[in-house]
Amino acid sequence: MGPALSRPAVRGVIFDMDGLLVDTLPIWREVGNGLFAKHDVDISPITDAGVVMGMSVGQAMALLRQYAGWTADQYADLEQQVVADMVTAVLDGAELKPGAEAALDFFDARRLPLALASGSSLPILDAVVKRFGFAGRFATVCSAADEPLGKPHPGVFLRAAAELGVSAADCLVLEDAVSGCIAAKAAAMRVIAVPDGPAVGDPRFAIADLVLASLEQLVQEPALAVMGLVRP
Repeated sequence: MGPALSRPAVRGVIFDMDGLLVDTLPIWREVGNGLFAKHDVDISPITDAGVVMGMSVGQAMALLRQYAGWTADQYADLEQQVVADMVTAVLDGAELKPGAEAALDFFDARRLPLALASGSSLPILDAVVKRFGFAGRFATVCSAADEPLGKPHPGVFLRAAAELGVSAADCLVLEDAVSGCIAAKAAAMRVIAVPDGPAVGDPRFAIADLVLASLEQLVQEPALAVMGLVRP
């Protein structure tokens, strides 16, 4: 066992999903780019740059509609189609990020309650839970699509903490997007960032308590110090 650490131990852990726990960012790009391409709109400059990372589906679609020059009611069924296509793609071939399963095991071994909190719509979260057998892993699953505002607003994280029965100050958030880190800090939570895709190297991750290259580093001393835990 390592030495005792100075910060109070976390009592609950909130996982982001897309790009943090599950490698869905390439799937989002393929699905979104394909659907807009059917309407002769190339959104790859937006998706490749990671502009919509961390946004709820509704937020992302509003931004992409503006980029396409559409009115709010044009192609009204497109958001539902994005969600349906994402559910199919997740069930067909989504994969976990490196270290994801070990991270869940790490917290399970310490009997810490876990929440899944994402900007994705609930059907997509449900598809991830089904594909990877996560039904017993998470005490609660929260979608920012059910909140008045998505990340960087802290609403989805505050709801997750409340449903875990853990105070915000005692929660740790694991995030891959800057907007999620901002949301976690706005909720007065600790946050460890694991940047993904175009977000890697973004200096704004300085807001996080710690930045890791992979969830595989979660059991190393710097992360344990942030969590107030000791080496297993």
